[in-house]
Amino acid sequence: MTHPLFLYHPLAKVFMRRYKFLGDTALLDVFQMELKKVKVKQDWIVPIPLSPERLRDRRFNQAELIGRMMRGRIRLVLERTDGPALSHLSRQQRLERDNPFHVTGPVAGKTILLVDDVYTTGITLRQAASRLREAGAKEISAVTLFRSI
Repeated sequence: MTHPLFLYHPLAKVFMRRYKFLGDTALLDVFQMELKKVKVKQDWIVPIPLSPERLRDRRFNQAELIGRMMRGRIRLVLERTDGPALSHLSRQQRLERDNPFHVTGPVAGKTILLVDDVYTTGITLRQAASRLREAGAKEISAVTLFRSI
């Protein structure tokens, strides 16, 4: 189950462009109060990882910064292989792509809250959750900052 905090309206797109692609991470402080209100009952918060290539380009993981503003234990137990940026793929291409995620640490029996910035098609969260389930995670839910309209 995914819980978005806000709808992805035109102003949210401007925010995400500045935050994610221009590196204006101070903008996230606007959402600090709302993020701290998220009730984290899960064992771990697991941010959706960037591919190594994207992380080198951006120098920060936007989902990890969102997760760190929430109250809970962050665990970086997922890795993502390099591939085309999702923003460059059509809906159909996103749905057809191979699962880029790999679990890098023990998750068996854990309840996990996945965190991402924007929920568009849901494929990213479904693929990450699938890998975590395969590795034995007990329960997986998700929070995103925005959800596409």
